[in-house]
Parts: sequence; C-alpha cells; structure tokens
Amino acid sequence: MLGGAIEGTVQILGELRAAGHRLFALSNWSAETYAHAEARFEFLQWFEYVALSGRLKLSKPQPEIFTHLLERIGRPAAECLFIDDSLGNVEAARRLGLQAVQFTSPEDLRAELTARALLPSRT
Repeated sequence: MLGGAIEGTVQILGELRAAGHRLFALSNWSAETYAHAEARFEFLQWFEYVALSGRLKLSKPQPEIFTHLLERIGRPAAECLFIDDSLGNVEAARRLGLQAVQFTSPEDLRAELTARALLPSRT
C-alpha cells in the first residue's frame, strides 16, 4: 500500500525543477510497487532517471547503486547532492564523495537547500 505524498517536499522538488536543477532518484522500491507509484504521482515523472533497486538488483546503502547512478548521469560525486531520510544511506553517499543531507522535514530541507543557494530565500 502506498501512502500519500509529502506535499511540502513535492513543492520543493517542483521549485528545484523550475530553477533548472537536474533531478535524479535513487530508490529501494520494488519495480512492481514503483510502477503503481509512478502512475499515481505525477512528480515521479520529473526525474530524468530513476535508479531503482528492484530493476538493478542493488540497494542502498550498497556503494554499487550510487556508482551506477553517477555513471549513468555522467556527473562526479562531489557535484551531486543526495537527500535521504535514512542516516545510513546518507553516510554511505558521503563515503563515496557525494554531498548528502538527511531528510527530517520539508522545512529543514528547504532551509538546507536555501543555505546551499539551491533555492532562493523566502524572506
């Protein structure tokens, strides 16, 4: 069963997209479940590429799934920002050289992205 979207986070994702940032996803969803989510949530179409563990037979925090994504998108790790709610996944990303942020709330994420100049200040 799929829960609902976190609207504050979807809004942030839309703002990043509107600002011209490239968006990619790295998910531990199964291929079957993701297909249902993709049909239900339009914002999942905003990602240029989704590294899906159910298709790749790899999962976070395995380094190979991060490496796959970086190779696929053709970007060095240091130029990428990884956001995840699991501290273990965030730490794994950092060990590979990615910038990484643990998601705790839409408000905290917005503050972090604003501090990194990825989103404009709302003041």
